[in-house]
Amino acid sequence: METTRPKAPARSVVVFAHNEAERIAACLGSLQQSGLGPNDPIFVVINGTTDNTASVVESMAKQDKRIKGVVIALGDKANAWSYYANHLAVPDTQLHFFVDGDVVVSPGAISAIGEKLAAHPEALAASTLPRGGRTAPSWSNRILREHGMPGNFYALRGETLARIRALSINLPVGLIGDDPFLRWLILNNFNPNGPVDRSRIRPVPEAHFNYTSIPLTNWRGLRALVARQMRYQLRDLQMNLLLRHLRKFGLGAIPRRIDSLYDQATPMLALKGKFTLRKVAFYFTYRRVRAYRSRPSMGPAWYET
Repeated sequence: METTRPKAPARSVVVFAHNEAERIAACLGSLQQSGLGPNDPIFVVINGTTDNTASVVESMAKQDKRIKGVVIALGDKANAWSYYANHLAVPDTQLHFFVDGDVVVSPGAISAIGEKLAAHPEALAASTLPRGGRTAPSWSNRILREHGMPGNFYALRGETLARIRALSINLPVGLIGDDPFLRWLILNNFNPNGPVDRSRIRPVPEAHFNYTSIPLTNWRGLRALVARQMRYQLRDLQMNLLLRHLRKFGLGAIPRRIDSLYDQATPMLALKGKFTLRKVAFYFTYRRVRAYRSRPSMGPAWYET
């Protein structure tokens, strides 16, 4: 007897939440007003959380069947991303939306992204613009100019995610920022040494995400700002290491852990790129990654549950 295969949803959302008990309800509430259909799932990947994020999500799921909380032990966004791509994403879904659990998306944002991608079939992904922070205007201009793809809120076509799975591309555990790596892959059409085509990512000015800036009125806020700049500098160094490695060995050489490349770090590689405030921390970042030295890959499995 033949069984009928369940129809794939038109759209699917994954929200990454690590200790977001105070913000996850606002995030999910905004997604409910963003243009999703009644059968479009909202997966909340609760990774490495020590607060009551899971309880908040469970409570909202009782009111909205689309919300599905998924708890994994490892607190790592790259690992959570790969888990969604390999285990949660339903095949043949037309659009996949990736959202950070600490942002609020604008009303109708998902509908606007769907309309933009329908009008631009050459695009493999879509990006959105920030609102609410001190640097939001300049950040938005840079996204529009360079076809950026902030990890806070973006979309991939179903065909794009299917291609990522077919190529066995998973994000290295410990990689800071899924967005710069995925943007690089997409703009190069998944060829590490291929030509860049910015039309493959389509910014959607009608779709926004709101976030809260770090307050600079107290010592705690200043310390948080410094920590963020150090994290950004580490992200830049990770990307320099990873891209140099893949251009040499190809996509089949994506490491399971990003720190397996740390022994290849040099001071000049840490300083590579446009000079910004975060580059002031390049030497401390270099010393930090060199202290880890090389951690070998741990077998073929990329992600942990």
